[in-house]
Amino acid sequence: MSEASAPLSLATDDAGPVTVVVSRTARAGQERAFEEWICGVGAAARSFAGHLGLTVLRGDPASGARDHTLVFRFATVAQLHAWEASAERVEWLRRAEPLVERSTRHQATGLETWFTLPGGAVVVPPPRWKMALVSWAVAFPLMQVLGLTLGPLLTPLPALLRNAFLGGAMVAAMTWWFMPLATRLASRWLYPGR
Repeated sequence: MSEASAPLSLATDDAGPVTVVVSRTARAGQERAFEEWICGVGAAARSFAGHLGLTVLRGDPASGARDHTLVFRFATVAQLHAWEASAERVEWLRRAEPLVERSTRHQATGLETWFTLPGGAVVVPPPRWKMALVSWAVAFPLMQVLGLTLGPLLTPLPALLRNAFLGGAMVAAMTWWFMPLATRLASRWLYPGR
């Protein structure tokens, strides 16, 4: 099943970031062309409003793995839909057909995207205790740093407003920078056997 025809688990709201995880297996002998395709589709996606980034996780070339996982992030579901409905994306999918053997897709919204890693058609989050521990390990030091750096600048504000700014900065930093990094660094522990 191609990515274009894969069933979608679309969110019903347009309130926040959305992540699409696409796993593809390059055809034998097409690995170099597929790497070029990844660069091209990434550049095309970056030109669309709301694109928050593309992370590419590659299989181990030493073991002959040809699996690649592309993690696209958009600011809203509507902006993701604009990319997915675009003629550019349709053309890039057409170009991928002779380069890939298999393609699967998963879409997630909200905070569960912090713990979304590739692995097939269904992405199963790690146990809740592991998610809680990694979230705390990121949130606690980040709270301390933000409190020490932004806190003094915000002291003239009422406590509720000051905390709202600090909380917003922490959630944004966790969502777009620190949780994706922490999830990658702890991936073997979070997803043993992958």
